[in-house]
Amino acid sequence: MRRTLITATAATALAFTLAGCGGGDSDVDPTAGQTSPPAATASADAESAGSAEDGAAAATKEACDMAVPVSEENTANIEDDFGKLIAAAVEGGSAAETAESEFRSKLAGWSGMLQSLAVDPVDADVQQALTEAADVVAQINDPDDNTPMGQVADLLAEATGKLKTACA
Repeated sequence: MRRTLITATAATALAFTLAGCGGGDSDVDPTAGQTSPPAATASADAESAGSAEDGAAAATKEACDMAVPVSEENTANIEDDFGKLIAAAVEGGSAAETAESEFRSKLAGWSGMLQSLAVDPVDADVQQALTEAADVVAQINDPDDNTPMGQVADLLAEATGKLKTACA
């Protein structure tokens, strides 16, 4: 999943780099070899801006397509995850440590994914929802967090709901 995210981020960065190419600079000195009139340069700039907007829309769609299903699944499974943690704690020994490590790793991966998507050039509302959801997941993953288990599912559901609304 991490490779997919890195690949997607690199592809998005490449797409934005390529989308920015081809736009003219209206401040170019005419004696420096500019062969197109200023109107053509303005047209090329507008085209580049349109490409950037299309790129942002594509990045937003990609971020939503990735973040919403993962958030829905993890939110739906949080009660089961707590059950596994409790069962492992009852079992004791290394089972409890392993279960907690896996749980925290899952939450760290989820939060990290949301944070990395939030730094992409996405819609502002989506960016805010991604950031807020990442913060909620990171808070829950903090070993010093004292949020009652009964409230965790509600917090995650609220953050996921905001993300879905922003992505709609």
